[in-house]
Amino acid sequence: MAENTGTKRKSGQVKGEKWLVLTESTGEPGVGFRHNCGAEIMAQRVTHPIWDGPFACSGSGRCSSEEVPYCPQCEEQPNCCGEPIIPKGSYHHP
Repeated sequence: MAENTGTKRKSGQVKGEKWLVLTESTGEPGVGFRHNCGAEIMAQRVTHPIWDGPFACSGSGRCSSEEVPYCPQCEEQPNCCGEPIIPKGSYHHP
């Protein structure tokens, strides 16, 4: 359980290919999870732009979205604007 020091840890952390907050929680997919601090796990949709264009910061306009779980009591709410996805062959990843 995170200490109550007035600061919250960064959300969206992964541990062993699983969301860290879910490894510290009890519950079931489709039913809901409760963190070990007692708070109900929430989710934030995070959208990642896909930079697959031939120029810097360019792309086809496509995005990829995911639901990021977090504990509202122990973690910061995830930013809905995710990091860009840069596929191989694009300007940033030749």
